[in-house]
Amino acid sequence: MVHLSHVRTESGGRYGKKEISEKVFFYSKKHYGKPLCMYHQKTATSYKEKKSEPEQKLDVMSGVNKIVRGVSQVIKERNIKKETDFNKWTADWRQVKQLKFSMENKHFFLSGMDLDDFTKQLIRMAKNSILIANPFIESCYLTDALINSAQSSTKIEIVTRYPKAKETKKAECHLKLKQANIHLRYDNQIHSKIIVVDNSIAVVSSMNFYSGSSGGASKEAGMVSMDKQVVESAAKYIKKLIDAP
Repeated sequence: MVHLSHVRTESGGRYGKKEISEKVFFYSKKHYGKPLCMYHQKTATSYKEKKSEPEQKLDVMSGVNKIVRGVSQVIKERNIKKETDFNKWTADWRQVKQLKFSMENKHFFLSGMDLDDFTKQLIRMAKNSILIANPFIESCYLTDALINSAQSSTKIEIVTRYPKAKETKKAECHLKLKQANIHLRYDNQIHSKIIVVDNSIAVVSSMNFYSGSSGGASKEAGMVSMDKQVVESAAKYIKKLIDAP
């Protein structure tokens, strides 16, 4: 049997054919994946004609790093959930946001998107309880945060106004809150906007729980307090509304 090799010509880059022995044929097929004469076997590497799959190396460190990052994220989220030192957490938040408000008197002022972000983070951090007095509760990131917090066994109680006949979105939102085991107490005279988290920190502001207010369409502002007497007074006010006959 006559075996022919693949020979690359110097012009045009095509392959020609040349007779080779059976021994050379089988050796070349085994090591190069195609029949090559002895000369082209020597130059096959330089021509990148050697048929071989790139070695698949197991990137052990990459896998380990991914696992470590995943575990770190879980630990981070768990620590946030268990955090009870709101003073320290607020100081860290202030640094991340690059804000310069003073915390010497345990009160500080926030406005706009800073107020919105702080409130959302506070709701997510809640460990035990959230008390809210707010006349307008509708679907937004704040109510989403409330539902997520309720799913983490945080007790949430809200005093708000009844949805009007045409306020279908508000009614749908209230239903979702109730389905998440959030207690809603209705009082059509309520106009105060207060949030108390874990009886440790209170936010008193102009911000309602709907996208037009918390999302920046209107200019909202408020005060945050970690003063024990102030927080207790705010919590007592909301509890009195909730427990009213």
